[in-house]
Amino acid sequence: MDKFTKGILTVIAVGIIGLNVQMMNGGGFFGKAHAYGGDIPKVQICNIIDNCADVSSDGKLEVSVK
Repeated sequence: MDKFTKGILTVIAVGIIGLNVQMMNGGGFFGKAHAYGGDIPKVQICNIIDNCADVSSDGKLEVSVK
């Protein structure tokens, strides 16, 4: 192999090793995610004339078409 190919492969190998070491230390490109501890947002599904969907007692979404 020529020097250019060896150089490119060395850069790739060093990068992969660096990423692995960083990820083992709890780092990485992104930090740890934390859940939002506030209220749960509620959404209501309605059409243009305010006919809204409802949730039945067994947890199913009910939509009436008129």
